[in-house]
Amino acid sequence: MHLPFSYKERIVLRIIRIVITASGILYQGDILLAQEMKKDTLAYPLLSGSDSVVVTAFRQTYLLQQLPASVAHMTRKDFAFLGATSMLPAVNQVPGVRMEERSPGSYRFSIRGSLLRSPFGVRNVKVYLNRVPLTDAGGNTYLNLLPPGMLGEMDILKGPAASSYGAGTGGVLLLSSKNDVQKPVGTHVSAGIAGGSFNLFRQNLSIEQNNEKSQWRIDQDHQQSAGYREQTAFRRDAVAFQWQQKVGIHTFHSQVFFANLFYQTPGGLTLTQFRQNPRQARPATATLPGAVTQNTSVSNQTAMVSVAHEVSLAANWNIQSFLLGGKTKFRNPFITNYEERRENNLGAGTSIRFFKSKQAYKIEWINGIEWIRQRADVTNFANNKGNPDTLQWKDDLMANQWFAFSQLAIQIKDWRLEAGLSVNNQQFRFERTSVPGSRPQLRNLNVVATPRFSISRKIHSRWQMQLLVSRGFSPPTLAEIRPSDGNFYGDLQPESGWNVELGWRWNLVPGRLNWTASFYRFQLNQAIVRGNNAAGVEYFINAGRTLQPGLESSLQWQIIPVSSKSKWQLNWQTGYSYQPYQFIEYRQGTTDLSGKSLTGVPRHMLTIGNQLTHSAGFYCNWQLNATSTLPLNDINDEWAAPYQLLQAEMGWKMRNRGKEWHFFLAADNLLDQSYSLGNDINAAGRRFYNVAPGLSFMLGIRFNARSALF
Repeated sequence: MHLPFSYKERIVLRIIRIVITASGILYQGDILLAQEMKKDTLAYPLLSGSDSVVVTAFRQTYLLQQLPASVAHMTRKDFAFLGATSMLPAVNQVPGVRMEERSPGSYRFSIRGSLLRSPFGVRNVKVYLNRVPLTDAGGNTYLNLLPPGMLGEMDILKGPAASSYGAGTGGVLLLSSKNDVQKPVGTHVSAGIAGGSFNLFRQNLSIEQNNEKSQWRIDQDHQQSAGYREQTAFRRDAVAFQWQQKVGIHTFHSQVFFANLFYQTPGGLTLTQFRQNPRQARPATATLPGAVTQNTSVSNQTAMVSVAHEVSLAANWNIQSFLLGGKTKFRNPFITNYEERRENNLGAGTSIRFFKSKQAYKIEWINGIEWIRQRADVTNFANNKGNPDTLQWKDDLMANQWFAFSQLAIQIKDWRLEAGLSVNNQQFRFERTSVPGSRPQLRNLNVVATPRFSISRKIHSRWQMQLLVSRGFSPPTLAEIRPSDGNFYGDLQPESGWNVELGWRWNLVPGRLNWTASFYRFQLNQAIVRGNNAAGVEYFINAGRTLQPGLESSLQWQIIPVSSKSKWQLNWQTGYSYQPYQFIEYRQGTTDLSGKSLTGVPRHMLTIGNQLTHSAGFYCNWQLNATSTLPLNDINDEWAAPYQLLQAEMGWKMRNRGKEWHFFLAADNLLDQSYSLGNDINAAGRRFYNVAPGLSFMLGIRFNARSALF
């Protein structure tokens, strides 16, 4: 189907085609000698500088610069920006990825437009923490429970990755608490305290012990704020313990995590209310009370425990397994009701890996299976000013999900081929226990096969191209099968679609200047979209088909590299994404919405960042995020205005005898723009806007020390 691109957009696409054609004849004679990477992986030869970053994706280990997929890699240094109070500044620098904040603590995370069905939280993106699923069997992820300061690394896999990670069409988020820099043997302590605008306060403490065969780490984090708007108070306390022990050929890893999260939800505003007073909460109407009166909020207490085991057999076999369990207590006073949930989660998984390396070829084959299950008791009451009142309904819900996968990778000289396949199954069970004599309703989604193929070639040591073809499958989540209107939507169909992608990575100047770009075309069938009734209570329907082509490009440049001749270092990066997504087959009753732009997705996003450091410890970092207009409803008759978000941080690190004191001053929204970062798409009463904070500041101190302190 022909896309109605504008004249300027057709010119841009034509220029892109010319660049692709021309790039094949450049740098033909420029060969870089590189050092061989000494690991049992299929990674290409190691380059220098930033090209030596090693990441894990599709359950294999790669060098980032030679990875045959669209993957973004971030470390603890990225999350530390703006006092490590939020993941948003780091994540939103990645082309094609968008993290939104409706109010402090209320996040949405999307990859290539996957938030179409996410009124809040994270859906259609599979999330793992230390190789253990954080996404539950119902398809939901409480990403807001994790303080950014507890994370060491993050890898974002863009596009369908069901061949290795199960159901999902948006992508995969791989989180790790390990350090991006390996610490030496001994005890390490770090602590921090920060405060700022809107009564922001954060305090954190970490203690880590490392020796040759075991490591343990304790993290504690507290954060609170009053918020920019009415009804936006936020408080989170989190504690995590991790332990790793090596015994011969075995490695055991356990983690215990607990978080107590509370945040108020101010609700969306109309455009008129936004312009009159952007700091107000959702006001009352003739038929419904306002957010302040109803004390709208979310309370979440979650505990998670997991144990993982890894063993190496002979020289070519490796087995990894895990067990997990978790409990969640969730309360949500809303305008029209008061919901309580008790969730119990169980999961297990195992994979076996075979690898073999010869001079002429390398081969890696991974097979595995994962299973997760959730049992939830959900009770809805009338909301009497933030307190549960008359019982509306009580339900017993169950979600059961499993998938099995097989993945083969072969490298022959400069060619690399990968093929993967998974089979996926999802089951739901719904029973309204508050109605005597009601019978359980079952929904079983048949086994679905999801393949992935990729072929890549290293043209020479500075340039690699890859072609990927993959299929994604995403069943409705438990919160979509049984949304807040209390009905069971057993006929809601899963999403599925094929993605075709062409990309390249170009090391223009070894260790200093890197450019990556990718072009993709993703067609999604049975797209799930959010609707609202007159009272603002949500439900979900299948919208037909969407077409999601796009371009992503990023450039990293060490303008002044690290050297003994200069005391300064200057880094620059920029990213751009072009997302002209559309509904290509979508009807709402008698209204044909085919050809409309995809709801909530900006067509253009540009990011620019700069880091300037001095050997004496002084530094200054800033970044700019420019986002174009985006449609706020499916009919496209109201659009959010574009905005330019400028953020900066400057500080001084003093080091002496194993101790480091770090003082910093940070500023958010330096241009003091009035914008909505977390829009309520398709909102009832046209209450689309959740206003982000204006100009704000933060001041903080961090302290790090190794065992010499003791």
